[in-house]
Amino acid sequence: MKVTVEDILKIRPGRTKTFILESPKDCHSAVSLVCYVKKTRKPSDVSNYSTTTDWETNSISITAIGN
Repeated sequence: MKVTVEDILKIRPGRTKTFILESPKDCHSAVSLVCYVKKTRKPSDVSNYSTTTDWETNSISITAIGN
């Protein structure tokens, strides 16, 4: 599984979505993608995104923070 820009944009403010990925490299790529979305594609009802990564289980939780 890969995290896409559309996956991140679908997360509503105040919600968290967790993705189970295949490798630490995929987790790192997902964190980079969240940074990209924050800077260039952030919806108007989202003020920021935060991420938490569990490197042992290769999971990343992305939270959309509302305005």
